[in-house]
Amino acid sequence: MKQHVGEKASKVQNFIFNTAMFLELLMAVIVILALLIMLIQVPAELAELVHNGEFNQFLKQLFDIIIGIELLKMLCRHDLDSVVEVLLFSTAREMIIEHMPIYHTLIGIVAIAVLFLIRKYLFVSALDKNEDSSK
Repeated sequence: MKQHVGEKASKVQNFIFNTAMFLELLMAVIVILALLIMLIQVPAELAELVHNGEFNQFLKQLFDIIIGIELLKMLCRHDLDSVVEVLLFSTAREMIIEHMPIYHTLIGIVAIAVLFLIRKYLFVSALDKNEDSSK
């Protein structure tokens, strides 16, 4: 009887895991579609940049695309490197696009430095990749 319950629990766990994987892939497809839609707008943004001189708006849209691509990679790879990359790009985007007071910029610089330190010293990406391959 206990084996039967264990088998059912294992089947439920597998179903939940497979459902989560499917939903994750669905989100990745949605992000790809959104990125394609945003990429279509880039030439129009370039024309607007030339006519209106709105370089900041152009940079904002490009950073959104880059962050979307990094988010997509994070959804597909499942490793710590991609999480840190998304955080790095997001922080850099805020610092570059938003004209923040100097103390906010300093906090952003410290945040990026901490992310680099985390990436360099607090985890080893080779161990992360070995952990993924052992699953």
